[in-house]
Amino acid sequence: MDLPDHQTTMFEQDLAALKRSGFLLLRKVLDPKTVAEWKEILYTLYHRNENEIDNSVGNVAFERLLALQPERTSELIAHPRTAPFLKAILGKQCQLRSLRAHINPRAYTQEWHMDFRDYYFQSEKAGAERPIIGLCMNATFYLTDNTPERGRLTFLPKYMGQPLPESIRSHDYYTDDRTNPFQLWCDEQEQEHLYPLAGDAVVFFSHIPHQGAKKGEDPPDDMRANIVLHYQQNPMFPGIRFVSTPDFTLKTLGYAGTFPFAGEG
Repeated sequence: MDLPDHQTTMFEQDLAALKRSGFLLLRKVLDPKTVAEWKEILYTLYHRNENEIDNSVGNVAFERLLALQPERTSELIAHPRTAPFLKAILGKQCQLRSLRAHINPRAYTQEWHMDFRDYYFQSEKAGAERPIIGLCMNATFYLTDNTPERGRLTFLPKYMGQPLPESIRSHDYYTDDRTNPFQLWCDEQEQEHLYPLAGDAVVFFSHIPHQGAKKGEDPPDDMRANIVLHYQQNPMFPGIRFVSTPDFTLKTLGYAGTFPFAGEG
């Protein structure tokens, strides 16, 4: 990485923080013009009812952006501000698993979840003498302000290096039931709130428990929105639980096209 000394030092500090806590907030990653263009795209899709997901916690999702916006999505896959962290940790095996966008037009409190739910249980599920252990990361680009008055992204900072207690593992599934044992357990843990603003990005390890939220309803021209990219270091067989599937990405980009750093020196 050919950077001036002060930028190299800053990157190394940020990388150390990411490895330590499992998540990192990067400020002003996207310029205002790019943010405005993405908002217009997503709001138009929303008003046309062209979303694939609209679930009970208030999450509306769009999963076909790789095909609908090939040029714009290509700029996010190996974005200059997020790519160095992905490359440093995942290396040339970094593979794009999925790219999806979210809008939260209504009040929104996401279920506590881990994008890579079976990270700590891959060996157990693989049933192999020498199982391959995959590592996944997430890069989320924010298109609206999440201030303390409007919204947040919350992590459990102490769970970077340890699995969930066995007693609540079976309760880790999608639910809007706030009395679910896993949801209650997460509520009781030490938490760290992030407040990403429009243009910011958050990079994190996909097996860290986290929750997004927003308060009340937004103006129609400023609905909470973000774009999420999932990356994997090794493909997982379908029995491993992950929040997204790689099928559409592979079909759209082709296998070789899903490795953003494979051709680099």
